[in-house]
Parts: sequence; C-alpha cells; structure tokens
Amino acid sequence: MVNKVVLIGNLGRDPELLHTQAGRVLARLWVATHEVWTKDGQRQRRTEWHRVVVWGARAERIAAQLRKGTLVYVDGQIRSGKPTDDKPRPEIHVQRLIPLGSLAQREAADSGVEVAGDQVGNGDEAPF
Repeated sequence: MVNKVVLIGNLGRDPELLHTQAGRVLARLWVATHEVWTKDGQRQRRTEWHRVVVWGARAERIAAQLRKGTLVYVDGQIRSGKPTDDKPRPEIHVQRLIPLGSLAQREAADSGVEVAGDQVGNGDEAPF
C-alpha cells in the first residue's frame, strides 16, 4: 500500500507553532494549490486548501523562516487529524518540505520582472 502526497503550493498564512501536552513541537501550515482552465472562453480557477503538519526541530525552523505567500514543495503522508466537530480532518504529515520562493518571486517570474532582494538561495535543498 502507498500513502504518498506531493504538493507544490503557497502558504495561505504564516506557520502556526504549537506544543502538545506531551511537550512535542509542531507547526501547522495551510498550503493552497490551484488549477486553472478555460470554460466557454472564460478563465476559471479552483483553489484547494491542505492542512500540513511538521514535527520537531523542523517545525521550529519552518515557523521562524517561512511566511504567508511562500511557495513550497511538500512531500508527506495523509493522516486523519483529530476531529473537532465529529469529522476527521485529513492532514499531510511532512517528510520533506522545501521552500521554492515567495509569491512575489513567482508572480515576477511569470511576468518577466525581476524582484530585487528576494533571493531563494543557491539551489541547495533547505534544511527542513
């Protein structure tokens, strides 16, 4: 059996750093993915929101370094989160997360405009 999820999307808000009653650290992220298509000559867009959870020291680094709008690559597994209203909430538990840049960078790249002072790095994988 395979339980594998790969997403590329933008953070919908700043990461939320939490501590469990047992003292474990976790970061909760909301990642937005979207698809675009044309219907009857009109551009359509649908956005899906994904709950993403990161544990331990990686959670602290992510919460300190990433912000709303950051484009991220997420690799993980789907798990059912604890229900808050008798409905299980699917969550993606991260095995690997790589920041790919900010929303401003991506929009600039799409339009051909260079964004000054907003460097992603030298292409190496981030230590998350």
